[in-house]
Amino acid sequence: MSTQPPECGAPGEGASAWQYLWALARLRCPRCHTGRLFRGWFAMNDPCPVCGLIFQREEGYFLGAMYVSYLLGAVLLGAGYFLGTMLLTGWHDHAILAGLFVLYLPLTPVIFRYSRAVWIYIDRWVCPGDASATAYEKARARERERQAAQVPPPDGTAKRP
Repeated sequence: MSTQPPECGAPGEGASAWQYLWALARLRCPRCHTGRLFRGWFAMNDPCPVCGLIFQREEGYFLGAMYVSYLLGAVLLGAGYFLGTMLLTGWHDHAILAGLFVLYLPLTPVIFRYSRAVWIYIDRWVCPGDASATAYEKARARERERQAAQVPPPDGTAKRP
């Protein structure tokens, strides 16, 4: 008997892999494929403005996105270096690396955004349901539901006009 909850595992039959990849390329929510992950260059929507999915499941959640960012940067810079050494045979390696640095620097916001998006998609692919929801995520979901219903908090700390 498996100890894993039934809602954990690969995504169900709701969407094809192409739909997931298309939503990822457009930086959309992994659940509804409609809501935007970002509301600016660096600011994230949390939760999804369409379906309410909480993107940041716990504090420190995006630490794993740093690994994705490192991988994306290493692939881009590595490919650029090998391409540069093949095409620019008369150039010194340091000049090629300096040129790559200048070309890569404006791409850092894009790498930042896609590394977070890839991390969210990987996490939601591993466990798409709420079975792995932490206390932080559950509290945020309850707070969001309470705000949607305009019900004051149960401890009487509602703001007075």
